[in-house]
Amino acid sequence: MARRGENIRKRKDGRWEARFISGYKEDGKAKYISIYRKSYAEAKDAKNKMVAEKLTHDACKEKRPLIQTTFGALLTDWLHFIRRDVKESTYSRYTAIIEKHIRPELGEILLSDLNNEDIDCFTVKKLEEGNLKKSGGLSPKTVGGFLSIIRLALDYGIERGYDCSGHIVIHHPRQNMPKIQILTCEEQQKLEQILLEENSTISFGILLSLYLGLRIGEICALRWEDFDMKNGLVHISRSIQRIPNMNFETDSEIKNKTKIVIDHPKTNCSIRNIPIPAALFPVVKEYQKKEEFYVLTGNNSYLEPKGYYRKYKRIIKKCGLDHFNYHALRHTFATRCVENNFDIKSLSEILGHANVSTTLQRYVHPSVNLKRQHMDRLGTIAVYGQNSGPTDSETQDSGEERADCHKV
Repeated sequence: MARRGENIRKRKDGRWEARFISGYKEDGKAKYISIYRKSYAEAKDAKNKMVAEKLTHDACKEKRPLIQTTFGALLTDWLHFIRRDVKESTYSRYTAIIEKHIRPELGEILLSDLNNEDIDCFTVKKLEEGNLKKSGGLSPKTVGGFLSIIRLALDYGIERGYDCSGHIVIHHPRQNMPKIQILTCEEQQKLEQILLEENSTISFGILLSLYLGLRIGEICALRWEDFDMKNGLVHISRSIQRIPNMNFETDSEIKNKTKIVIDHPKTNCSIRNIPIPAALFPVVKEYQKKEEFYVLTGNNSYLEPKGYYRKYKRIIKKCGLDHFNYHALRHTFATRCVENNFDIKSLSEILGHANVSTTLQRYVHPSVNLKRQHMDRLGTIAVYGQNSGPTDSETQDSGEERADCHKV
């Protein structure tokens, strides 16, 4: 039997589990490694062997001289290390952030001298006066992204034997959830009426985003070859975005400061097949062109997101809704799906999310009317609710409202 303090136990599945401490997190909590074997003796022997190997490794690591350099040199090394593993757009964004924000403030500090106070001062400065285009600071979300890059570089430095402290605690600024933009049913109907009147490839693209939940980069990259009319599907596999044009040998901007990149969407989960709503089939067939043509232009030239967004704002301004950004169409799509009792797992896959929690936290925003309907259902279990119900006029009003909301 296991002795007290050995941290070896028999699991319900019959296996023996041995645990030992492999290190400590930033907050001081222990990190454990678990080993599973068929018997107590095997688990104990495996644990003792692994602990001995770790002690030997740690001893060798302590004898190895640490690399003395600046934080800027570490950032350069880290960028070269991740270059082969990230998308070009991600690498360009990281490089731009480092060169414009992080390196000027922290690059000359020796790694051995870098401390919590340096990071905190950097955070405060960016929040108060970090905007390089105009006066003022940057949002907590933006600064939080800078701090995440700093953390990744420091973790890489620790792994590679740089002389940097593993006890630097990075405090992310508190972020307030931004107000989510969602079109009401009435506003959506107003917009759709304008789209029908416009009768253009641009209005068609807006309609597709409203009923398929597409991101602006995805709709800009969509070609007619992506439509499978036989099976009623749209295949999303590309996205367009403009990124900083970097010289990857020197990690610096070149003459043409930006360039267009057509690449895979945001994540692997964003590569997906979306069923076309039956009500959209006639509209899709009306606009259908040659397979190699882009949907938004009707020819073999693409329209980049910035130009498309300007055209979107012109159209949406006609119905007095110009305060809605393009992503509001995606939020609206998700909300309408929830109001129509969509299975959340299906909705998550249609939106291209890696997990359902992202869908629930970011995009599912039930309306007040839907919440009221859910609350009213409590009446079915209440004695009072069973003896009373909505009046005929209330039932009629509710039915009319749902019917209006679900019109295409």
